Amino acid sequence: MYYHVLSQRLHDVEVGSHARLYAYPLDAVPVHWRQIYSDVQILSAFLAIIRPLEEQRSKEHQRQAFLKALDEVVARLDRALIISGGAGRILGKTWIDKAMELIAEFCTQFPLQVSQAEFSFEEPYGRPRLTSPCERHHGWDLARFEMYMSHGLFNALETGAIGPKPVVFTDLTGGGWPALLKWCRPQYLFHLTLGGRRLVPVEIGRSYVDDSWGQELMPFKEFVTRFIDSTLTVTGVASAASGLADSRPPSAAQTGYLAQHDLFQQIPELRNDILVPDFCWAQVPALDPITGYEKQPKLDMPRLNAWFGPAGTNSPLHTDPYHNLFCQVVGTKYVRLYPPQASKAMRPMATSDGGIDMSNTSSIDLLAVEGWAGAVDDSNEEAEEQLREIRDSLKGVEFFECILQPGDTLLIPMGWWHFVRSLSVSFSVSFWWN
Repeated sequence: MYYHVLSQRLHDVEVGSHARLYAYPLDAVPVHWRQIYSDVQILSAFLAIIRPLEEQRSKEHQRQAFLKALDEVVARLDRALIISGGAGRILGKTWIDKAMELIAEFCTQFPLQVSQAEFSFEEPYGRPRLTSPCERHHGWDLARFEMYMSHGLFNALETGAIGPKPVVFTDLTGGGWPALLKWCRPQYLFHLTLGGRRLVPVEIGRSYVDDSWGQELMPFKEFVTRFIDSTLTVTGVASAASGLADSRPPSAAQTGYLAQHDLFQQIPELRNDILVPDFCWAQVPALDPITGYEKQPKLDMPRLNAWFGPAGTNSPLHTDPYHNLFCQVVGTKYVRLYPPQASKAMRPMATSDGGIDMSNTSSIDLLAVEGWAGAVDDSNEEAEEQLREIRDSLKGVEFFECILQPGDTLLIPMGWWHFVRSLSVSFSVSFWWN
């Protein structure tokens, strides 16, 4: 009886604290609400373990009971990490990471078998033809990179030129990144996500500017089987991780994208497979290329984000607040870039109804403008006239483009507008730095 009462009390606290997390701007949530939310997830995880264990007697029964509870335990701990940053005073992120290590050790008793050795890297939508490709370089040292960035920036401020241009480097990751060999293998990713149990935030929809776009937390196994490869089968994983039939099939128009998520803070084992490029430590002025003012405070460490999804995922034209080294690990991506001086032609969006400043995102639907696969099918006369007008306004606007292969790193200087499209199953890592 007391289990039911305790479960209800924990649920009440969870609902209340979760609501308070969204009552403030993201960077202004009082720490005590994040701590309460994290603590209630951890206590609920304990309850999920203790309840079935007390109902069993033999060690084998206890092990089976723990396996049944494991999905909920991992999901609870991940919610504490993702939603509140693991902000508990005593049972905080360090404790959660250690708990995940112990669970991973337990899961080694159940070897994984995955039906495919590697993801398929077919490009079902084809490749855009490059008309203005980015330069590709290798063998640059830090001094040459700093000179390229600084000279280009100051030249832009003095003369109005477009400043340091996007460049593809072909040798920044190949020498020491285990990810290039490992992340293309589903079995390896399932292993590091506890048989696919780890929760990940997934963007569902064609683009975050669409009305139908949304976000959902789901187990990694569900993300992969719904959006990456529906034919994938996994055996040897106890509990729900072995029965992937409960994954909900997406509609034909749906895409799912694990986008701009600090997956490496959540799953440190993945962080061991990559290295921060030396160029992230370059001494380069962090100045706006148009105004000459510093837009963002200095970062002590580069900010890392993961981008993982199937062919056809898109990031609409937008700018980043920092310099970006965008590293391609698995599959291929197409990127088009416009300089900061083209900002007016990019037609920046206004503040949203919710008060979110969207001026770093273009209102131009590049998929529709170029007629690429995946564009919204809207053939009415008014929409066609708008597209013709946008195409005319973009004539003569300079841009650069590239197709990134595994091992390529694209320099996206601060303020450059860029559109990104996955041509195949793709896994990328971005490093923001200034």
